[in-house]
Amino acid sequence: MLSRIALSALMGATVLSAQTIPDRPEKIAVKPITFQVPKVKDARIKLKNGITAYLVPDPAGQPLVNLTLLIKGGSYLDPAGKEGASLLMGQLLRTGGTTKTPAEKLDEKVDFLAANLSSGMGETSANLNLNILGSKLNEGLGLLMEVLTEPTFQQDRLDLAKKNVRQQIERRNDDTTSIERYQQGLLVRGEKHYTNRFTTAASLEAITRDDLKALHARLLTPANLAVAVSGNFDRKAMEKLLNETLGSLKAGKDAKASPKVPAPEHTLQPGIYVCEKDVNQGRVTLSFPGLRQIDADWPAVTVMNHILGGGGFTSRMMKKIRSDEGLAYSVGSYFSPGPFYQGTFTDLFQTKVPTVAYGIRLALAEMERIKKEPVTEEELKVTKGAIIDGFPDTFGTKAVVAQVFLNMENTGLPETYYETLRDRINAVTIADVQRVAQKYLTPEKAAILVVGGKAADLEAGDKDHPGKLSEVAKLPVVKLPLRDPLTMKVVK
Repeated sequence: MLSRIALSALMGATVLSAQTIPDRPEKIAVKPITFQVPKVKDARIKLKNGITAYLVPDPAGQPLVNLTLLIKGGSYLDPAGKEGASLLMGQLLRTGGTTKTPAEKLDEKVDFLAANLSSGMGETSANLNLNILGSKLNEGLGLLMEVLTEPTFQQDRLDLAKKNVRQQIERRNDDTTSIERYQQGLLVRGEKHYTNRFTTAASLEAITRDDLKALHARLLTPANLAVAVSGNFDRKAMEKLLNETLGSLKAGKDAKASPKVPAPEHTLQPGIYVCEKDVNQGRVTLSFPGLRQIDADWPAVTVMNHILGGGGFTSRMMKKIRSDEGLAYSVGSYFSPGPFYQGTFTDLFQTKVPTVAYGIRLALAEMERIKKEPVTEEELKVTKGAIIDGFPDTFGTKAVVAQVFLNMENTGLPETYYETLRDRINAVTIADVQRVAQKYLTPEKAAILVVGGKAADLEAGDKDHPGKLSEVAKLPVVKLPLRDPLTMKVVK
């Protein structure tokens, strides 16, 4: 026995000695990952009534099928005075029963199939989702079609949903996160934009079943629908099944193709905006005008932002504000894609009230540095490598691939967008990074929002880092009042 062990050890040592062991981790040779972006055209088909469908089969996967139906339309279509109607319609499409099946019985049927059938509606679209065993797909798709075409928005379920939404809106001012969200939206997009037409107690009370039925009737047309299917299925059989169900759907007499999502008419007003809340932390958001994901500068902006604040612990702002100064736990920045209109650049962090002014100065200084000083070759190389090497995660599973294709359908991204994105990222130069930093990092156009603390304490700043809040930028300081959570009118 001992001789065998000794022989094994000797053989292991011989094998190790025959290999060249690098003296540094970065010298380890690793084969490059070969990854081909899934092509939209390979998945896309048209059903007989014009609905676009994306089929992403996974023959080696679990015996499950995931189906997501996209409905174009959302809260931007809510009637004046009935804000929240789309939200309720989205919830009750699945949970509110059908003309054939009361809500309670429908729940039982879904449970019996061991399926997950859900729905929801946001600002610009709704989803109806089905996850089910492939052997039960016909029954599950039958229930989905029933929910889609014959909802009744049962009164007791509507009453319960309205009660839950009211409880949510009552808590709008309970924490600085929700306050920051609505105040920033108002600053960036203005009072009249659909994103700032808030659900109120009065609008909630005004919504009836007839309103939900009218909204549903307006949306139910092939022109507003698209579908994505992933999982273990036969492609030809799935195409046939979809044509027999969704493909047979016709527009009703009240149906209309949803109009274009409206862009804000508001122009962001530069300033330092303070919204008081009796807490010891201040949430800071710096918002600048941005761009759209389809714009030519998007790859360069992606690289620049990764270096500046979007790259997690490797980003300059994280290193400076968190690691070096210890002012904040989390620091970050991002460019919103702006799928329907120009997006926004946002830098955000949270810190103690006395160090808010100092933190803003540090953030602005890092923006100024990346505008004035070219980034290093090493920074550019590491950043582009991190973005490109992480690219396969965008298509990590067949279900994710299907969802990406559906999102592209909704937002109008070109079908080759992701196929060419890595090359466009790789082509970004040091000069490109500096150019887009100078173009889009515009503190003179910024709305700097601070939520939390008292105005006097924020203005005074930190004794260890002198400097008033009003002096962090050449911008006026404006005090923002809270909004009444039930009416969203200014609290005077």
